[in-house]
Amino acid sequence: MLTKPALAPGVQSVPVRRRGARLERDLVVVEDPLEIRVDGKPLVVTMRTPGHDSELAAGFLFGEGVVGNADEIVSIQAQAGSSQRDTQIRVANFSGDAVDMTLREGLAKPNVAHAEREFRATAACGVCGKTEIADLDADLPAVVPMEVDPSLLETLPDTLRRAQELFEATGGIHAAGIFDPHGSLLCSYEDIGRHNAVDKAIGHFVLKNAMPLSDRILVVSGRAGFELVQKALKASIPVMVSVGAASSLAVQMATDASMALYSFAGPGHGNLHVRE
Repeated sequence: MLTKPALAPGVQSVPVRRRGARLERDLVVVEDPLEIRVDGKPLVVTMRTPGHDSELAAGFLFGEGVVGNADEIVSIQAQAGSSQRDTQIRVANFSGDAVDMTLREGLAKPNVAHAEREFRATAACGVCGKTEIADLDADLPAVVPMEVDPSLLETLPDTLRRAQELFEATGGIHAAGIFDPHGSLLCSYEDIGRHNAVDKAIGHFVLKNAMPLSDRILVVSGRAGFELVQKALKASIPVMVSVGAASSLAVQMATDASMALYSFAGPGHGNLHVRE
């Protein structure tokens, strides 16, 4: 019998055969493209796990500097597409889903033209569409340091893990959660792309007009790469916790910004990165 998460749009049942045994069914994470549009104009296509597409679009466009808060958004509509065969991946049928965000009339939109690009981003790519190394640099808001007991930070990955229904069903999906300073989970999202999971979590607060996240903690289920630290800093998040390792650039970016970055976090252990 399939578990409840199998009914979600992010999970699919597929046939498998395990070491010569009879044919069975297994659950896998769905990977499907989503087109994000601004004022009806295509901006980007990203590979994602279906579900919470509006949050994904809002978080992505916030990170790109296209929108700053919900007051700038007139409407955001998720549009289900009809299944269509992709010409590049011959064996796959894709849904053609899209999210169209309409911005406030008269709003200055110089960043929309800057962000516009024609490309397909894989779920693992955080720098797709960048044409120059300088494009990877970005102005980031000031982060106000926040003191948090490491023993509290070490408990947060387990709290996030208990909220990961799709991971429980498939074993193959990333997660990101936003916590308050006392360790209460405020929201959590899963996606095959770790960058998408963070965008969904941040987008949750963009749509609630609750930015910046200057007294919040971001927890990610994988490693801490510079792209995820950059997304967190753009949202003014002062503390980030990762289950996996941190990269050299992530450490440099976090410590330069006075962000508390805690990697390899788990019960009784973790690395708080500091300046030399």
